[in-house]
Amino acid sequence: MLSGSTMHRRATRASLVLTCATLASAMRTQPLLSRRAVMDTAAALAATIAVPALAEVEQLAAPGKSVGAMQKLKSGVRYIDLKEGSGAGASSGSRVSLQWVLRRSNGYFVTSSFGQVASGPDAGILKLSGMSAPNDPFLFTVGSNAALPGLDEAVLGMKKGGVRRIVVPTRLSYTQPLKSSPGPVPEDYGARRQIERELAKMDPENFFVLEVEAVNVR
Repeated sequence: MLSGSTMHRRATRASLVLTCATLASAMRTQPLLSRRAVMDTAAALAATIAVPALAEVEQLAAPGKSVGAMQKLKSGVRYIDLKEGSGAGASSGSRVSLQWVLRRSNGYFVTSSFGQVASGPDAGILKLSGMSAPNDPFLFTVGSNAALPGLDEAVLGMKKGGVRRIVVPTRLSYTQPLKSSPGPVPEDYGARRQIERELAKMDPENFFVLEVEAVNVR
């Protein structure tokens, strides 16, 4: 009998194949589809694919897709580097600019610095660099309490161009009311409601997943 995690992985792979096939079909039948329309279609389809929960977050970074192993900090925050950056690493007092994707613990997309134009499901690796869609990177000073406590801790050591997947326990994430919470705080109502529902669960095991790319570290 297949385990639950095996069945979940097979279902995820099947969903990904279906998503790619659907997008390819749309492009064949509408050869003049604009780049933005293709991006919107891909984002809508990708948002329906859930990445595995905490027990499989590390497995999501397949061989060749990660740099090093998943790290667990004393606070309970976990992170894994998906791409290595260059230059000086972020430290307390550094000004960091991040492109970001926020997901719930079940892997479902909430929002991103590109709004609803999310990263594609290539082993979960963030793919936002070079996109022409409007974007709103999150700029903050490390250690200033401007960022989610779990994010503020997890970006330490990140270098420009680096990509990191971060598992942030809800107790180290957003605070209510959201308008005064550390960031990144989404503007759209639907994304805020998703966050509020996760916080309302009061589940000590619950978490958010952030995939971030360091646009700049100085």
